[in-house]
Amino acid sequence: MVIPKSKYRLKLLILLLNFSFFTLHSSLSQSLIPFHKGDKWGFCDSSKNMKIEAKYNSVDLFNNGISKVIANNKCGFIDTLGNEHWMPDSITFIGFNDEFITMSNGPKNALFDHHFNVVVPFIYDVILDFDHGLAPVRIKDNFGYIDKSGKEIVPVIYGPGYHGKFTDGLTWQMLNGKAGYIDTSGKVVIPFIYDLATPFINGFAQVRKGGKWIIINNIGKELPELKYDYIGPFYEGFASVKTNHKSGFIDTTGKLIIPLKYYNTGFYHEGMAAIKINEKWGYINSKDEIVIKPKWDYSGDFKDGFAIVQKGDEKILINNKGKKISHGEFEFIIPVSEHFFIVKKENKSGVMNAKGKVFIPLNYIYISFVDDAYFIVSDNGKTGVLNNIGKIVIPLIYDSMEYSGQGLFYGRRAGNYGYIGINGKEYWEK
Repeated sequence: MVIPKSKYRLKLLILLLNFSFFTLHSSLSQSLIPFHKGDKWGFCDSSKNMKIEAKYNSVDLFNNGISKVIANNKCGFIDTLGNEHWMPDSITFIGFNDEFITMSNGPKNALFDHHFNVVVPFIYDVILDFDHGLAPVRIKDNFGYIDKSGKEIVPVIYGPGYHGKFTDGLTWQMLNGKAGYIDTSGKVVIPFIYDLATPFINGFAQVRKGGKWIIINNIGKELPELKYDYIGPFYEGFASVKTNHKSGFIDTTGKLIIPLKYYNTGFYHEGMAAIKINEKWGYINSKDEIVIKPKWDYSGDFKDGFAIVQKGDEKILINNKGKKISHGEFEFIIPVSEHFFIVKKENKSGVMNAKGKVFIPLNYIYISFVDDAYFIVSDNGKTGVLNNIGKIVIPLIYDSMEYSGQGLFYGRRAGNYGYIGINGKEYWEK
């Protein structure tokens, strides 16, 4: 019998989905979870079957296939099979750094891979976290950058001090008392001629030269001298400027696009900027047209289609049409994602969705949003976890709880402590 192509594709899709589910399920069931047994720690699977004997004083979650463990006052590492690698007493664990381990011998730091091979020897005073494939390193007061092979991409000549991560592909540094910018290859893109510099935001940065602040683009071209009391960062091609208590906006050429006629302004986000007229806040578009009438005591910037405004002591959530999503019943509104807002009133917290529905009532003293899916909540001295539709997934019976990652929470209850799965399963025993 010949199977029609449409049916064949359907059967193949079902097979692939079943295989994907099996693979995911197998991966989850085989993951190792720290298990607290008496006063020792080991590892079990999700069904609480012991896989690595509980013989350690402490263990960490696995990171790229290894876990830091402590036993008999010695620090070491184990792999998922329980093979141990103990560090000499002269070497101290600093932390995991991307796929590497940072160690210290006292005065110097080094990087090891997860097979404990030396990637970077003990030559740097400090090794910071990798960013854009580079890690800042320090010797005395000067900084440079290494790549993941340990090669020194940017020589350790800049300083004193470390001046932040790469933004727009550039970072500012100091050299011989002057500020300039280098890229991720170590190339000097903007020469060291400035007295002070700031990070690039959306293609522009502010630098100080000869007692004046100047705006430059990411190839070092200076905008014409701008005589304003205040110049903000560029967002969506506009920067807020202020002189004599009046505000407007310039474009990326330095031209005044929106006149200095507002008492105050916010920044452009999602095509709109907050503006203040006659003590009230509203919003304009990029053509300086009022799109939401000024009637609020304060207006915040838009994000994900929503903004928080204030009237008296009440916080209100509005959409980009100016429609109220909430109606002034909250003292605080805190966005935690594009879909959820923690709301507070009279020292009680709940959660509202983007449609204005409070699906977690204001019954809790404390709420935090974790792993993009769960809410840790506390009330009457007890803590638990709710999912993103407000259902209790871990009951409020714990004295304390925090999210540890990998779908696990760390909690304490009745003198016991350890890890808890999102299904409420406790990975400990007395």
